[in-house]
Amino acid sequence: MQDRERLNRRFSNRIFFYIGVLGILLNEMKKILCSILLLLCFVHILHSQQKEYKAYLVATAHFDTQWNWDVRESIDDYLHRTMVQNFWLFERFPNYIFNFESAQKYAWMKEYYPHEYELVKKYIKVGRWNVVGSAWEATDPNIPSSESFFRNVLMGQEFYKKEFGVKPNDIYLPDCFGFGYTLPTIAAHCGLIGFSTQKLQWRKNPYFGEKEKMPFKIGLWQGLDGARIMAVLDAGGYGTSYYYDDISTNRRILERAKLGPDNTAYSYYGVGDRGGSPTLPSVYSLEKSLKADGPLEIISAKAGQIYEDYYPFEKHPELPVYDGELLMDVHGVGCYTSQAAMKHFNRRNEHLADAAERASVVAEILGGMEYPSEALRENWQRFLWHQFHDDLTGTSIPQSYTFSWNDELIAQTRFAETITTAVGAVSRALDTKVKGLPIVVYNPVTSCRRDIVKATIRMDKCPSGVKVTSPKGESMPAQLISWENGMAEVLFVAQVDPLSFSVYNIQPGGTASSGNLRVEYQTIENSIYRIALDVHGDIASIFDKKNNRELVQAGRPFRLMMFTENLSTDYPAWEIYKKVFDGPSASITDNVKISVAENGPLRASLRVERTYEDSRFVQYITLTDGAEDDRIEISNEFDWQGKKALLKAEFPTTVSNEKATYDLGLGYVKRGNNVENSFEVLGHQWADLTANDSSYGISILNESKYGWDKPDDNTIRLTLLHTPQPGKHYTYQDHQDHGCHAFRYAIVGHKADVTQADIAWKAENFNQPLLAFATTKHAGKLGRSYSFARADRPQIAVKAIKKAEDGNGYIVRINEIYGNSYEQGYVEFASDIESAKEVNGIEEETGEATFSGNKLMVSGKAFQPRTFKVTFKQKPLLTVPESQPLKLAYNAVALTSDEFNRAGDFDRQGNSLAAELMPEKILSDGIEFRIQNDPAIFNYIRANGDTILLPEHLGADKLFLLVTSVKDDRQATFLVDDKPYQVNVPYYSGFYGQWGWKGESEGYIKDASIGYIANHKHSARKGNDSYNFAYLYKVCLDIPANARMLVLPKDAGIALFAATLTGNQNYDTKSVTEMRVLPYQTKSIEYTSEPVPFYRERSAW
Repeated sequence: MQDRERLNRRFSNRIFFYIGVLGILLNEMKKILCSILLLLCFVHILHSQQKEYKAYLVATAHFDTQWNWDVRESIDDYLHRTMVQNFWLFERFPNYIFNFESAQKYAWMKEYYPHEYELVKKYIKVGRWNVVGSAWEATDPNIPSSESFFRNVLMGQEFYKKEFGVKPNDIYLPDCFGFGYTLPTIAAHCGLIGFSTQKLQWRKNPYFGEKEKMPFKIGLWQGLDGARIMAVLDAGGYGTSYYYDDISTNRRILERAKLGPDNTAYSYYGVGDRGGSPTLPSVYSLEKSLKADGPLEIISAKAGQIYEDYYPFEKHPELPVYDGELLMDVHGVGCYTSQAAMKHFNRRNEHLADAAERASVVAEILGGMEYPSEALRENWQRFLWHQFHDDLTGTSIPQSYTFSWNDELIAQTRFAETITTAVGAVSRALDTKVKGLPIVVYNPVTSCRRDIVKATIRMDKCPSGVKVTSPKGESMPAQLISWENGMAEVLFVAQVDPLSFSVYNIQPGGTASSGNLRVEYQTIENSIYRIALDVHGDIASIFDKKNNRELVQAGRPFRLMMFTENLSTDYPAWEIYKKVFDGPSASITDNVKISVAENGPLRASLRVERTYEDSRFVQYITLTDGAEDDRIEISNEFDWQGKKALLKAEFPTTVSNEKATYDLGLGYVKRGNNVENSFEVLGHQWADLTANDSSYGISILNESKYGWDKPDDNTIRLTLLHTPQPGKHYTYQDHQDHGCHAFRYAIVGHKADVTQADIAWKAENFNQPLLAFATTKHAGKLGRSYSFARADRPQIAVKAIKKAEDGNGYIVRINEIYGNSYEQGYVEFASDIESAKEVNGIEEETGEATFSGNKLMVSGKAFQPRTFKVTFKQKPLLTVPESQPLKLAYNAVALTSDEFNRAGDFDRQGNSLAAELMPEKILSDGIEFRIQNDPAIFNYIRANGDTILLPEHLGADKLFLLVTSVKDDRQATFLVDDKPYQVNVPYYSGFYGQWGWKGESEGYIKDASIGYIANHKHSARKGNDSYNFAYLYKVCLDIPANARMLVLPKDAGIALFAATLTGNQNYDTKSVTEMRVLPYQTKSIEYTSEPVPFYRERSAW
């Protein structure tokens, strides 16, 4: 019984337990159900509150590095203001995000404002300061070469990754003057996905229908090769501000959102053009509007956020697509021509940079030198930042161009010296044992060519002529141009392989004439053309004898012509109006003088001199026999003083086509005759007019011009100089480009179309001439000629060969240039390939690459760029030369630290060199200098006839000095074992070179090799004296191998910072071709030999 009761109680307890558990479960389920119901209600409420329209608000402060101010003002004032104003806003407005572009400006922050720079880095890390734009500088996307554009992005992204650990995803160009067809192609190849601007609103005429100036507000822009990026074409004005407004109700943004995909708008707000930050009321308005009740959902956005929100774009068919150019019609088309010298310097730097990299790669692979990565990168950056949209475009004040020209001329000089050193290294492996003078001809272009080489060489006696033989022993056409004081200027023909180094032999002698080249008053003829001038010096006839074709329209000569009412009252340098083309024009026909300038066996020229008002024009019409004989070269030397004038070269041809073809670098585009919204158009190295049936065409090549127009089916015109008549503003532009200009263009007649005629290659050869170097005689394992790289077909252009940024392997960039896809192509190298990867434009690996032996296998679409990283199996044939830095007994102080930047007195004017910029080791084209960079002790020798004993130097036959002048440009005499060496040592600061803009500047360039440049010095007046350079010059003394003693000048104006002994045979090779584009000299550099008395600083008592 008791057991039964016990069992009943136990059973009852279990029942109650289960009932309790069930109750708990039911209660929890009730809570869960309630939670689900609450969540559904919340979702319903949220959905009901979701706004129909959305706007990404992008805070910006547009910053023109130079425009109505110069770079120094930008660094001293606007750059600092940009940082501190945004710091203040960050601390007070938690949702504010600032977007800022230009790695160059971040680099200046680091250089001039290190404390504030660390704060910038902090705000970047937490997402408040957003790095945008990807590039080294906010580049003009039209005039720079495609390779320059690639480098701009590469160097920008490299900086951002190393300094901040970020990588922007966009091209950010609020204020550029039109956007070329190559922009989406370049951006996509660099891994970028977006682009924004507001500038297309500045178009004067509609492009799409009767009203629209742009294809869409937000959509996809397709580039030349079919690649696409997302594009915001109407971001509103970058100077948009709000005054305590509710932006969620803003009518303008709402209207843009209604026209955007998914009712979306993208809107800049901020300031321009001096940097800074959005206004305080604007940021307050943003914060208030994030939770406001208007129809717009406001997003405080990073510039690239919208692209990420829509990526991948294939999932968003609502995005409209535009395939084509986005150039301007009036505002911006003058920029293709304004500041002509600047554009010429830039074009030359682009080609010299390319030639320097290619030669340096070959030299390193052969073992003859280390690839100068830092020097080349610094030099690229020196001229790249001037490609931004108010500098290279020609729209800044005269003062700003003094800095631009100086950088351009420095870059040219340093690239040229790198080329010389690299060719010297390669030459050591060549067999140069010839009977006469060995000349190494360097062809930087990856195509075979037969062209003229110009060289200035030493010949002690005046020869009657010259005899030149090729590496194969063939006699080549040659011509003696002049001889004076033991120096002969000669021309000869070289037949060279792609990207090659070839040894030619020059001796006194003669070259027989073929008789094909004839020149008389007003006529000139070779085996291909017969040319006749009219009485005004214009080209009245060009007859193609091989194709039995006249090129010049009857009664309409190829001529220089000028539009004489070039008025632009608002933005003169920027603009050309179509009414200028429809207005009065004039031929250049005053004071005509025609004469025979050259009548040699290789080259003949007619000289035509003319005037128009105060301007003087000299042209040389040149033909050759045995070289690029199908190229008619026009060399121009103009003293331009035109007023309200637009100068053009006009070519009324016998070829008819409603469309002409224009070079864009990565490819080409066809455009029609002049219309209201497209008359002055962009083209790079060539333009072509080919008949509709492709039977015959005429191409115009140029080396420094970008503006073209096409008034009718038969005529194309190349714009040469642009001096508009301003209104009330920019009055200095009424004498824009006044000064002396020297440049070339050329005419090529051809059968078939532009690709079959290889016009792109002819233009590349015209822009990248063969370079000549005198070297010593020696044996070499490579023989008399060495070719490093070539493509198997002309439609594949090798656009770049350089060392990879990470130092591992070499970058090879190719580009299809004929407009047709291809399969099973290859690039062939002199060395077998060890490894190959495909990378993008910023050298990030994207996939495997196929190779076999020494061939890199490639395929591609029309106009597609592809980039590869390659390593080679080549074993070095040479050794890298060594340097032996000397220990010096310093006796004076040149350096000050940043903390004492007002305390130095290097030049007795309160200036000193910045110790924070001075490295311990300077490597200058293979020469190593050791620097005493401690500002607390003596760190240079103030010359006073000091004797320096040279150590045992194992046959080193060169003594390099790193010197400068503390006062004026000086002529100094150094003694080595009593042998005098007289050298020019320029002043340590100021400008190295300038172009001569009449009324604004004098033209000159100093004759010295720069070993080191500091981008600022220290000053008692300013502290950091921004963008006021300090130069140390590299002087080479060829000394006996057993030299024992160096004696310095007794001149305290000479400062010696370092000395190095070396037997570097790379320096046995000297350039005998002027590689640079030099300014016409209007100022003579006087080097004084008047010594500065020695002095010592004294203690103050």
